[in-house]
Amino acid sequence: MSFREGETNDFPFARTDRQIWYAIIVHDIRFPRFDFTASKSGKKAFIEKIESLKEEGQIYLLLGIWQGQWKTDIFVLDEDLTKEWIQGLG
Repeated sequence: MSFREGETNDFPFARTDRQIWYAIIVHDIRFPRFDFTASKSGKKAFIEKIESLKEEGQIYLLLGIWQGQWKTDIFVLDEDLTKEWIQGLG
C-alpha cells in the first residue's frame, strides 16, 4: 500500500468499477468517516457530502482508494481538483 499526496490528477476518476472508492475523514471528537463507491450516484453523493461538511465548517480529508492488482494506492485528494474531475465526468 502506498500513500500518494499531490497526485490528484493521477487518480482514475473516470473508472466506475469496484477497485475505486472515495472516503472522507472528518476531524472532530467522534472522528466520523464516510465512504462512497465510484458509481455515478456514489460520486454525486461524495460531492454533496463535501459541500455539506464545508457548510458546517468541518475540517476533513478527502481520500481516493485504488485497489490495483498488486497493491492499493491511497490518494490524498485536492478538493478543487476532485470536484473538477468528478463534475466534468457528469
